[in-house]
Amino acid sequence: MLSTIFRRKALRTLTLASAAMMMTAAFPLHAEEEESGGTLQPTTVPSTPIAGDFSFAAIGDLIYLRPMLATLERQAPDMLRILRGADVTFGNFETTALDLKTFRGSPQAESGGTWMLADPAVPGDVAKMGVDIVGHANNHATDWGVEGMLDTLDLLDQAHLVHAGTGRSMTAARAPSYYDGPHGRVGLISATTSFTPMTPAADPLGQVPGRPGANTIRSTEIGLVSDVDLATIARLARTKPGAAVKMKGREFRATAHPATPMTIEYDLNAKDVKANLLAVRQARQNGNFTVFSLHNHEPGNAFQTPANFAQGLAHQVIDAGADVYVGHGPHQLRGIEIYKGKPIFYSLGNFAMMNNSLDDVPADMYDQFGVEPGSVTTPELLAARNAKEFSDPKLYETVIAVSQYRDGRLSRINLYPVDLGVSATGAGRGVPHMADSATGARILERLQRLSQPFGTQITIERGVGVIAIAAPQ
Repeated sequence: MLSTIFRRKALRTLTLASAAMMMTAAFPLHAEEEESGGTLQPTTVPSTPIAGDFSFAAIGDLIYLRPMLATLERQAPDMLRILRGADVTFGNFETTALDLKTFRGSPQAESGGTWMLADPAVPGDVAKMGVDIVGHANNHATDWGVEGMLDTLDLLDQAHLVHAGTGRSMTAARAPSYYDGPHGRVGLISATTSFTPMTPAADPLGQVPGRPGANTIRSTEIGLVSDVDLATIARLARTKPGAAVKMKGREFRATAHPATPMTIEYDLNAKDVKANLLAVRQARQNGNFTVFSLHNHEPGNAFQTPANFAQGLAHQVIDAGADVYVGHGPHQLRGIEIYKGKPIFYSLGNFAMMNNSLDDVPADMYDQFGVEPGSVTTPELLAARNAKEFSDPKLYETVIAVSQYRDGRLSRINLYPVDLGVSATGAGRGVPHMADSATGARILERLQRLSQPFGTQITIERGVGVIAIAAPQ
């Protein structure tokens, strides 16, 4: 059976481009200019879209911690058919996969919330589910240090899963990776705006080596307050006249319409955004279809609306050449926008949420809750945590978004509702399967409401959400 599965999908290949290759692709030299020492001028590099019919499936965060394929084959074969039926399927690999018996690193002092740890067999399991490409830039990429991150990359390579977003330097982490399949070449760029202090990768400089890590987009958190409150904060922070008002890592600005609770916005780092747009442009030039993946929790997991920067960044990414923008991170669905005929999924939420089934956690996990190791089981500790932070049913409801194309033009998006076992207990909780009719209707109706502000109309046909794309005039 597995040979049949893999016959449909070509062997994945991973290509990490160097900085020099990126510059060459973006600014090819004219021979006469090179010889005369003239100024480099950008040259337009055409891109050829995938011909004929092509389908791209996207799912959210794979907090997928143990091999579950045998269970899914029995309990959710219809879901697997959707994943395997797409020409290319994407997911965000939000965990570390390693073997503790041979691991030479250690869990870091700060994680992305939980020290995620997957069985070494998980990447192979994910590939056999039908997933072809995965983003790896997220706030859990370095839970087990760069050693754990690099072990994870080795296992993804062994599973022939094309991955992007992490690497041995920032150049490697930001570079597009490519899946070469029967329909053409699909480029992937993966970035995160949510990360721990040790997560960002860095390039070497002189004799200083590069640092493994993730493709991060830095931001400044902005609190919008009244003029009176701004003056008070400035006095408490002992801000010099004319300087930005900052306190505990947050910058404060006055607004004519202060709100309670305080409105939070973000300014993205222009240098980081520019570097990612360059990677998108290169992927478009060197491929036939380009995917940009962004992991972001801002402005918080409780928010169903995207952060203030999300729409502007998504539009920039599409303008730079991406065919689809896939967001994830806040553990729940956010709206869908169609911009210039290209889909923007602001968040596809979780596709697997197995953080309740960890057996091995660092002592830090117990310290967070003031519990003595050995006084409770790990499942008891995690159940108490999840009851406090992950009890909302919306965190266990998502969709598989299948975008259909004809000669490079988006024609239709099908949204298949998925239930992660919100009512399940024990090992079944967080494991995906197709939603029943009542749950599916609730998921799709919520996605309808969240997408309306973006002008997106979703109809529901036989339990499937449908976005029909009008042909250009």
